[in-house]
Amino acid sequence: MSSKYGAVPSASAVVTGDIMVEVEAPATLSAGYKFDAMYDGQTFSVTVPPEGVTKGQRIAVPFRPLILTAEATPINSGNNMSLLGQWKDGLCGCCKFGCCHAHLCCAWCCPVALMGQVLTRMKMSWLGNAAVETEYRSTFRKTLYVIIVYFVLGLIFATPSPELTKINGAYVDVSPTAPTWQIIVNNVLNLSFGLYTLIVLTKLRAAVRERYSIQEECCAGCEDCCCAFWCGCCTVAQLARQTADYDVQRAKCCTDTGLEPLPPVLTV
Repeated sequence: MSSKYGAVPSASAVVTGDIMVEVEAPATLSAGYKFDAMYDGQTFSVTVPPEGVTKGQRIAVPFRPLILTAEATPINSGNNMSLLGQWKDGLCGCCKFGCCHAHLCCAWCCPVALMGQVLTRMKMSWLGNAAVETEYRSTFRKTLYVIIVYFVLGLIFATPSPELTKINGAYVDVSPTAPTWQIIVNNVLNLSFGLYTLIVLTKLRAAVRERYSIQEECCAGCEDCCCAFWCGCCTVAQLARQTADYDVQRAKCCTDTGLEPLPPVLTV
């Protein structure tokens, strides 16, 4: 039997004379079920013992160290081999987990923040490039900096809103005229933030498609850009659902990965 659980539980060493580790079950599972666990930075397969396990139960299992490759894999990708070649759901499946789900609220209110969380899961930098651990661990924080800087500068250099007044039967804009330099700075600021979001989200979607071997269905060669441009909120929400298993690990708005942190590792 294969596992559908995307969350990769943490593991801790057990001193028994053999190479054994203690793993926390991600859910209540029956005997023979397999799921992935992580120990010392390495992912390995765990088979549920004959008596089965309950969610949160810790069991001792054998661990054989493997040679790691430099290729990054998405956090909480789990055993998603059955999903290779296809999306988990459609671009408009935003309400799959409910209209008040954390990932949907984040995608609606601040899609760039959710983009930063998915970048972290994919081990990418805030610029949408592959990154080492010391770099991608700060991706979400750097993305928040970009958002904060954009909104602060936007308030400083914002142009006056139109004030329409009816004069002689016609509506006339009587708002103060902003200096030319202020209009230019405001436009450059908005354009820069828009291009940043478009470029990084396009690169992120392409990386997720490559990771899950998903082919373009339309607009060959520019599907990622089209999705990011025409519906960025729906696109980043779909990427969030693709790179996590919300049935197992709860979504959180303010964590680096947009997921509930795993239990702390305890050495026994």
